[in-house]
Amino acid sequence: MSATLQHFFVTTIRASCDDFKYAFHVKDLLNEEKRNSILREQAIQQGLQLDGKGAVAVGTLFAKRYSVLVMAVISAFSLYDTTLSIADDDVRFELNGAGGMRYETRLERISLEGEDSVQRRSESTLLKKKMLLHLETVLRAVADGTGASYNVMWTLVAHNVQQLYVRMVNDQIIWQTNQRLAQIQEDQNIWLDEQNENAFTFAMKLHRFDHPEWQGPPFLIRRYCCLAYQVGDGSHSHGYCNSCPKLDSESRLRNLLQQ
Repeated sequence: MSATLQHFFVTTIRASCDDFKYAFHVKDLLNEEKRNSILREQAIQQGLQLDGKGAVAVGTLFAKRYSVLVMAVISAFSLYDTTLSIADDDVRFELNGAGGMRYETRLERISLEGEDSVQRRSESTLLKKKMLLHLETVLRAVADGTGASYNVMWTLVAHNVQQLYVRMVNDQIIWQTNQRLAQIQEDQNIWLDEQNENAFTFAMKLHRFDHPEWQGPPFLIRRYCCLAYQVGDGSHSHGYCNSCPKLDSESRLRNLLQQ
């Protein structure tokens, strides 16, 4: 599990509460001075300006990148029956030099394997509620610091959560056994349930890429552009992401086939 989370989601599981290596933690994002310092450095690494035209892009890209931690937490639970802590004091991160982030947290509960289905559903539901509250706090703080739309930031996270479950369900290499597939689908139903106490859910309607020449797994298109195309310039410009709604169908197909 540790190797998988590190490889796919740049998330490290630390041995203890005090054994951390990354300087920032979530509480820093709730402090205006510290938050602005972090976001300003992140903007510089992306060739943007926090106090200029690129401020909104800093916010939307933060949301998209923070969703990587969300996917790590979901993967740990759905694939390895393990709960990672998302407490403000436990989640730490650092900037990677290109505007992205690496994460670390600790184990909250090592294994749910062997527990009955009712208890597992209860744990999955509780984790989802905690994540919704966690994200609301973080995204609102970053939205305040960048001027980015909180709604748009939320949809970027929701897209990656939905795409993650699409990938897990449709790839037998990931689930390997029918029992694991059933557990993933059960979690998927919980996390993508439209009924939710919060103002936002992970279950918003997203369109699938539909093209007669696309024979790959289901591919979801974002509701809004993350503004990554504003990063860099000339030959170093980012361009539109494969899931961007601004990308035309033929260009999307061409990009996906080249992966």
